[in-house]
Amino acid sequence: MRSKSADTLKRAPLVFILLFAFASFCNAQLAGTNLARQIQSPGSKGKVTLVQDDAILQLIDRHLYEESKKNGIVGYRIRLFSDSGNKARKEGELMKANFISRYGKMNTYFLFDSPFYLLYVGDFRTHSEAMKFLKQIEPFYPDAFIVRSKINYPSL
Repeated sequence: MRSKSADTLKRAPLVFILLFAFASFCNAQLAGTNLARQIQSPGSKGKVTLVQDDAILQLIDRHLYEESKKNGIVGYRIRLFSDSGNKARKEGELMKANFISRYGKMNTYFLFDSPFYLLYVGDFRTHSEAMKFLKQIEPFYPDAFIVRSKINYPSL
């Protein structure tokens, strides 16, 4: 005669597979408080009861609102140039033109952060993406390096 724990262990993978299959069929496209509000609406299929303080929904809404106001996300760029002085602007603009002639589709950012002129390129989500591009341009820009920065949202 088998023990109950042996039967339970045999059923555990089956239960896990069923839970995973169910989760994969669920619609995960709802974000933020829309999910909480939609599953509580009278017209939704099934019955779900969430017991929570309204302050939780307000905090989620506030967080989503604050994130939507930001002009970008945290990512990486490659700094090609950084210098100050009388000739720095001209040298930076020349380097920018040189880079654009080689890699026209890559975004470039030529900034003045007193007293430095800075040239950044790219909007990379991950450090590995930035590193891959850095290795490509290293023969032409040996002093280039990766910096963590706020980047533009990727195009969809």
